[in-house]
Amino acid sequence: MKRVLAFDLGASGGRAILGEYENRKLRLEEVSRFSYEPLIINKKMHWDISRIFTEIKNAIAKVSANHHIDSLAIDTWGVDYGLLDEEGELLEAPVHYRDSRTTGMLKEVTKLIPKETLYHQSGNQLMEINTLFQLKAMALQDSQKFAQAHTFLLMPDLLNYLLTSQKKTEMSIASTTQLLDPRKKQWNRTLIKQLNLPQHLFTEIVTEGQELGKIRPDLNLASIPVYHICAHDTASAYVSGAKEEDGFFVSCGTWSVVGVERETPIINEKARHYNLTNEIGIGGSTRLLKNIPGLWIIQELKREFAKQDRIYTYSELETLAKDARPFQFFIDTEDPRFLPAGPMVNRIHAFLQESNQELPQMDGELIRLVYESLAFKYQVTFLEIMDVVKKSYSSVNIVGGGAQSELLCEMVANASGLVVFAGPVEATALGNISVQLMSHGCFASLEEVRAWIGEIADIKRYEPSMKMEWEQQFERYKKLMRRKRK
Repeated sequence: MKRVLAFDLGASGGRAILGEYENRKLRLEEVSRFSYEPLIINKKMHWDISRIFTEIKNAIAKVSANHHIDSLAIDTWGVDYGLLDEEGELLEAPVHYRDSRTTGMLKEVTKLIPKETLYHQSGNQLMEINTLFQLKAMALQDSQKFAQAHTFLLMPDLLNYLLTSQKKTEMSIASTTQLLDPRKKQWNRTLIKQLNLPQHLFTEIVTEGQELGKIRPDLNLASIPVYHICAHDTASAYVSGAKEEDGFFVSCGTWSVVGVERETPIINEKARHYNLTNEIGIGGSTRLLKNIPGLWIIQELKREFAKQDRIYTYSELETLAKDARPFQFFIDTEDPRFLPAGPMVNRIHAFLQESNQELPQMDGELIRLVYESLAFKYQVTFLEIMDVVKKSYSSVNIVGGGAQSELLCEMVANASGLVVFAGPVEATALGNISVQLMSHGCFASLEEVRAWIGEIADIKRYEPSMKMEWEQQFERYKKLMRRKRK
């Protein structure tokens, strides 16, 4: 038997999952689940890194008190980082990607590097939350503190450092920064120089499947080996999905990551026009994708309703949405106004008024309009990707929390005309665990892992229906979005 511990940390909370593997059977146990609200320090939004690390240590202590653990690994969301000084101490708690410090940084950076050049050098979707813009914002706005920086570590690598004292950068998480050369799969030193960022900040890039080191003795925890897996949570999710060669992949949580798996990146003018990103996956593969705000708007609406004493479960919200009349309103889920935390109802109303639409009156109508708009946004992205790769696809694999929503999965099938395979829900944790098991020799290849996950995972199938009605509404959606952009 092999026992491995996976820490899966998302933008809204984290979990520790124990995986026990023997004879092609896997038992999963949720050791702990924890949340971490952002901290506001000097008007900046930070991650509560002390809370996160304490929860990780508590989970390790809890599980190792009863079991021998063969290894552990950590995956997190992308782009965010910590800076260490020369003594290896954090200069400050990592800043949250939703902090406003990067507002306007795209314009600032393109004074140094044209947008076209920036895209062709990085292959990444231009988003001001990307690490490149965060680092440049700090260099310009807090130059004194930035000058003290000695080492740059992305969130999973930072947590690995706190556990082991080892400073390395895993490739998949590095590919979210806009500072990686996706062709050479190394730091883009030319781009870093053009941005006037210190070259010494960036540590060695390593691939998944390697042991980083054991837990530091001074933490008074079991001496468990810490492994690199695909440390970007979406890259881990891709490990346990993307089984269909002719299928799209959607990791649907706070963010929706929509894409396809390829052997090599595509970096050309058409990909730039569609703002597609090339990120690195398992085995050096490329994930050609787009990051779209996903269930974030639903999460914020749920919080807003609760503040007004309308407390719903997600299942109850879905029921309300099912009962609402279809195709009444549409929003562009990528509109920048929906990115920050805050009053989503007012922002939705403002968007609808600006695009000459009526306003929803019921909570279910709000939820339904987000789901329908998200399904159509997926379809837009599917068409963009097919245009770039010059290939058609016949299915969509939705994993993560969104795979639990029957309504959303039905809408995606109908909007796209593609078969939807929903699941596994625990795709990211399964991907994390699977790479650890591969490292221990339990599987010989990624193909073997994916076939095994197909055997053990609960995957539902949704067939498209009401084709003509959805096609007509998609044309209406596109017209409204074009009108709004003018």
